[in-house]
Amino acid sequence: MRRTCPVRDCRSMAAAPHRTESGSRADLTEALSGGALRAVSGPLPGRRSPTSTVPRRAGFSSIASLLVLSSGLILDAASPSETRAGISAVAELQRLGVGGSSMWEPQTGSLLVDYYEAFLRDRDLERFRDRVLARYTEGTLARVLLSSVSVPARRAAVLALGVFGSFEQCNSALGRAMRDGDPVVRTMAESALWAIWFRADSPENNQTLDEVRLLTNHERLDAAVALATKLIARAPKFAEAYNQRAIALFFLGRFSESAEDCKRVLQLNPYHTGAVAGLAKCQLQLNQPQEALKSLKRAAKLQPHSQSIRDNIQALEAQIESEGPR
Repeated sequence: MRRTCPVRDCRSMAAAPHRTESGSRADLTEALSGGALRAVSGPLPGRRSPTSTVPRRAGFSSIASLLVLSSGLILDAASPSETRAGISAVAELQRLGVGGSSMWEPQTGSLLVDYYEAFLRDRDLERFRDRVLARYTEGTLARVLLSSVSVPARRAAVLALGVFGSFEQCNSALGRAMRDGDPVVRTMAESALWAIWFRADSPENNQTLDEVRLLTNHERLDAAVALATKLIARAPKFAEAYNQRAIALFFLGRFSESAEDCKRVLQLNPYHTGAVAGLAKCQLQLNQPQEALKSLKRAAKLQPHSQSIRDNIQALEAQIESEGPR
């Protein structure tokens, strides 16, 4: 009988391992969140149904759902005190050189905060996008996200970047925002990263990437690997192509190859939380607990507020200590 996971508050894994292990290390493998391995959204034979991490389509409506619903954002997410904080942040933002005088209304505070508050009221993401695009560049939004003392301004910036930001200009800022002091900003930053990763190349290659994901979702794993390999040959710097191939390879039980793809993802995109978690999963399957521990500690640097990562590190350290030196 399968044991209960020893790690508290762990999230479900995408699938059970292809080979079984005894003892708590197998349970720890199940406990790792593994965003890179949660991107498929359909069940595989004999496995638990995976939890989707990325939108089913790269379209605007799915990104809206990803950023708004998955973040737990609700109509009253910005409290009155936070609204006042947005107004008081204007002077700080101007000192940092964020935007010109035309971007600010002294009576109401930052236009960005105004747009965000309007979005919270009417839930019209297209209107929010159009209004922000008319006034702000990606670089300005990235500076707001990383430098503003206003929580609503940072939430507005991360939402905007998730909707229309590019990999080249936004990946680093969004990656650093996963360390933000506000939990909503952190959650939205992670969701925004998945959105930009799936649109990081040409429209044609982005479409092919989604076809790879769908093949994996429909259990056509060999076909998914083959198509991902063709995509990688065409776009060798498309990090998410390697990540999607890593997912299919993992489900095929080809853990060494999956781990190599995860490492390639991280060479191209050091903020890829899913690849770090996926690499740890592969290393546990390959009976490399020390390497898995290194990967988990790398994940903790990307997301230092994550209790589940800290719990997994603690559980794996305890397991390593109980087994003694190899």
